[in-house]
Amino acid sequence: MKKVLAGFMLLSAVVACKKENKEAATDEPMATEQTAEVKDTIAYADFGMDTSDLPKGLNVGDMAPQINMTTADKKNIALQDLYKDQPVVVLFYRAYWCPVCVRHLDEFAQKAKEIEAKGAKLVIITPETYDNVAKTKEETKTDFMTISDVDGSIMKAFDVDFKVTDSYQEMIKEKLNASVAETNATGEAVLPVPATFIIDKGGKIVYKHFNPNYKERATVEEIVANLP
Repeated sequence: MKKVLAGFMLLSAVVACKKENKEAATDEPMATEQTAEVKDTIAYADFGMDTSDLPKGLNVGDMAPQINMTTADKKNIALQDLYKDQPVVVLFYRAYWCPVCVRHLDEFAQKAKEIEAKGAKLVIITPETYDNVAKTKEETKTDFMTISDVDGSIMKAFDVDFKVTDSYQEMIKEKLNASVAETNATGEAVLPVPATFIIDKGGKIVYKHFNPNYKERATVEEIVANLP
């Protein structure tokens, strides 16, 4: 009888141990998933992005949006009028106060003629006012067609716009002595992911570079390699 009881107790202990191990194994993926979500949120916050409505960008295969753009000299240009005769490269940047943007445009300008040599049109989109566009052009020595998104509609159409967190706005003021909202034509603290899209002559997006990390941007070489 004692042997039977001892055997029963040992069996119960083994079953309990296996149950605990199974529960622990079941819980582990959930913990990892939650950690990943937290890390993701922290990363977006590091880039100044309010996570309540994150952009994803239009995808390869999507048709380019039907949008009108107003130039610095008040002329209206339809995007579709540009790509009907040649591929169009659309590139977004944040503002003159962004050191990464300025450095990227400066380096970009040195090789951008390679894009034009392939028969493509380069269009730069920014939320900053045309007065501030002039500052950017002067600092980077660029002469691209640069469009101020005066009402934020272009960024929305390409799904690259996001609200800037309060803490990031404060950081810009403190470290770069600039106001995101006051720099922008809309007067709102909204920025684009510095994305790049290539649109073919049929109006289809054939290339997309979209990274919330504003330090990661498409190179001239990548763009040229993907021109239709």
